[in-house]
Amino acid sequence: MRALLVIDMLNDFVREDGALPVPGANKLIEPINKLIGEFRERKEPIIFVQDSHDEDDREFKAWPKHAVEGTEGAEVIKELDKRPEDIVVKKKRYSAFYNTDLDDILREKGVDTLVLTGVLTDICVMHTATDAAMRNYKIIVPENCVASSTEENHKWAIKHMKEILLEVEVIA
Repeated sequence: MRALLVIDMLNDFVREDGALPVPGANKLIEPINKLIGEFRERKEPIIFVQDSHDEDDREFKAWPKHAVEGTEGAEVIKELDKRPEDIVVKKKRYSAFYNTDLDDILREKGVDTLVLTGVLTDICVMHTATDAAMRNYKIIVPENCVASSTEENHKWAIKHMKEILLEVEVIA
């Protein structure tokens, strides 16, 4: 069974006035919503992964303050078809697996394949893909559903995932 992970499609990353806007993130909305619809039709799990930092998170030494838990910036953008029945996993680090119950959720649902979407290709998407590969999940990354801060970073991450990680398929 597959599960769709929508990673960090949050106000702070997608909106132009967000704390860390990602160029081109708005272009991901339509193709991600299309995938959400397909997963709903098949009754496959949809999981929204959300950066959710403490006010004094150590990550803010490397990045401007963003996605602080309880703020509007940490919420999924309203343009995505997020529903109450969807699963939400809040994370404090790049990987959606680190110190979360994501692996338990996936195992309980019999998931063996993850479709990864969202931002940033070279950070949270890639680190989640790496942790998923280490846990023997098959990974699919639709290239039109991920974005990074630069095209160079995006291309590097796609190349890295295809060449280094086991069971990763990048699709156009």
